[in-house]
Amino acid sequence: MLPSLKFTSNLVMPVKQKINSVYLCVITHGKKLLKLSKFIAWESPGDPLRLHLSVLKLILVIHFTLCFSCTSLKEAENQVTSQNSFAKGFEINHFHDFTRILITNPWQKSQGEIFSYYLASDIESLPDSLKTKTIIKTPVNRVIVFSTTHVGFIAALDKSSTIVGVSGRDFISDSIVRLTLEKKECIDIGFAPNIDFESILFLKPDLVFIYGLDPSVSSLIKRLEDAGIKSVLVSEFLEDHPLGKAEWIKFFSAFYESETKAETIYKEVFQNYEELKHSTEQLTEKPSVLVGLPWKDTWYMAGGKSFTAKFIEDAGGEYLWKENLNPDFIPLDLESVFQKSVNADIWINIGSAVSRSEILSVDPRLSYVPAFQNGLLFNNNQKVNSAGGNDFWESGAVRPDRILNDLISIFHPDRSGIGELYYYRILE
Repeated sequence: MLPSLKFTSNLVMPVKQKINSVYLCVITHGKKLLKLSKFIAWESPGDPLRLHLSVLKLILVIHFTLCFSCTSLKEAENQVTSQNSFAKGFEINHFHDFTRILITNPWQKSQGEIFSYYLASDIESLPDSLKTKTIIKTPVNRVIVFSTTHVGFIAALDKSSTIVGVSGRDFISDSIVRLTLEKKECIDIGFAPNIDFESILFLKPDLVFIYGLDPSVSSLIKRLEDAGIKSVLVSEFLEDHPLGKAEWIKFFSAFYESETKAETIYKEVFQNYEELKHSTEQLTEKPSVLVGLPWKDTWYMAGGKSFTAKFIEDAGGEYLWKENLNPDFIPLDLESVFQKSVNADIWINIGSAVSRSEILSVDPRLSYVPAFQNGLLFNNNQKVNSAGGNDFWESGAVRPDRILNDLISIFHPDRSGIGELYYYRILE
């Protein structure tokens, strides 16, 4: 349906020798009002041509408005938005010839920041109105990643072989990427802000998946853009729900045209997670949980609204800092942590420690924590490679259901006993 155009006019008081005619232009589409404009034309007595020229100008303006409205309406009518169940940081809009991805507030404390990306397999057929946008040809075949979680998502889609550059090879767990690194088919580009930009240019990637902790990442985006290299921001680390982070597999799948596979994976993870969570909802006895390890006399404790706190809650645990409303890490002095940790039944995510002695090497007073004395020390580093890369931070981003299953086994061993854990292990 095309928008309809109606004119109405009325005659107002003469001003000297001219008549002021007010034209009201109404543009509608069905029952929707698209635009309401008032147009004033001046007519000198005996000179109707001036009025006709004025109205002609109005008609030309309205013509272009109608064209714009038709284009916008056509796009809006063809748009299908994928609904996220938990993820807040991205939105995917499917159109007839392209897909638009919106990334919202991609770094900590950002407000009102939106980045748009347009994906298409045939970029030549895209309308001219999109030519100035960030357009990415899909599927991508050569990518660089700045985080191990990016590897986890891409590996889950069976696209590890497309990764030609990584930031920090020692942290990678995926066997395919580690093999390509050994064969020098994949290159370590280093860490920001000292990225090996020459290596990025040499690799000629179709796309670079990056992330930023603050607005300074914009300078890297601009530098890549100036070099003709496309990049997209990934902010899964800001999600406060485990399933929200896992849902970013849908984001990655759009660049590989693997949306169906992503939906299948996420559906399985979602169902597993919800069933496990439901199994703990009626439990009345919940162990108190301590998290982390101090670093240089400061304990960076996960906030009460954090990703970690949500895991503990869903696993039927009582997080000692659950009343804190911060979604980020909160720096605490050791004394304040010691005072609260006297109630800790279980201690998890204990830095890089692999033994009880390593915990005491940080501070001997930690031996007074009840969880330490009772031997209930569990760390998320069962799957660590020889170089120190921890798969918990890689594949664990995609499989929060496995993490939750581990935690339920740890918190409530009376239900099924502490069976074989996937990401966690007990420290001795």
